[in-house]
Amino acid sequence: MKVLDARLTPVAFADPPLLNCRGVHEPLALRSILELVCEDGVGGLGESYGDAAFLEQVRNVLGLLPGLDVFDLPRLRETVAEALDGVVVTDTHGLTGGYSIDKTLASVYSLCEVAALDAQGHYLGVPVVDLLGGRARDRVDFSGYLFYKYGEHADGTTDRWGQATTPQEVVAQARTMVDEFGFGSLKLKGGVFPPDQEAEAIEALADAFPDHPLRVDPNAAWQPATSVKIAERLDGVLEYLEDPTPGIDGMAEVARQAPMPLATNMCVVSFADVAPAFRAGAVGVVLSDHHFWAGCATPWRWAPPARASTSDSRCTPTATSASASRPWCTSLRPPGS
Repeated sequence: MKVLDARLTPVAFADPPLLNCRGVHEPLALRSILELVCEDGVGGLGESYGDAAFLEQVRNVLGLLPGLDVFDLPRLRETVAEALDGVVVTDTHGLTGGYSIDKTLASVYSLCEVAALDAQGHYLGVPVVDLLGGRARDRVDFSGYLFYKYGEHADGTTDRWGQATTPQEVVAQARTMVDEFGFGSLKLKGGVFPPDQEAEAIEALADAFPDHPLRVDPNAAWQPATSVKIAERLDGVLEYLEDPTPGIDGMAEVARQAPMPLATNMCVVSFADVAPAFRAGAVGVVLSDHHFWAGCATPWRWAPPARASTSDSRCTPTATSASASRPWCTSLRPPGS
């Protein structure tokens, strides 16, 4: 089934004044939607980043998509690689790990591949999970994502969530999420306040939600010694500790002493990172994001060598990306199955 047209739509939507180790979110978050218009009136949608550097590279690909067969994913990847010609896209925040030619290719290809899979599913009348090998589970749980946040943006814009800078306010934010959306686990974006203050917030969450698995992610803002100290303090409280410190070597140093598994979406961001990270004992959980792991049909390849894997939805704030995450997670089989 041939692509007749490819349309890219940049999207900006309101973003609260959320805090992380790099500062505060801007009033608008940027995304992009790719629509493939195919033969027989079939269409497919994909979503990804919306910053100018990324959009520039996607636009370099758009004119080459008409005429391709949406079922020929290898040719689609070759086309994206030819258009990018070795370019490396970077960002200003560094919250998704390092940059490389392979990661840039994977990110742009992912946008196109998800749209192609969506078109395939519409054409065949089957859910995308069937195109990925069938479902391995009937349910995919999403984690509530808690942020420290200001009560308003610099321009005075407010939102219904209000301020969250104290443990009590973080618990209130979590209570709203759990009560309204039914989240069964919670993750706090850290790296904002002193580590002991953030540990206090996690302890407050554990008291308020004793049956909810908890995680904290300081985005590699802590030194190894600090990471070990917080890990020991939160022994029996955290399900896992995400990216406490930079790099595979730093993570391995912490992992040797931490009582819980370490998770990452910063030091393992490509297939080339998997073997070194596991040889070093740096991670127990790989948080894989289809946006930079080359789409939905590719990342299952690393499941066998990984001891554990899960899907982190930090970068999927809109319905199109969440719709791509669900079939991928549903199809992913644990090692040995």
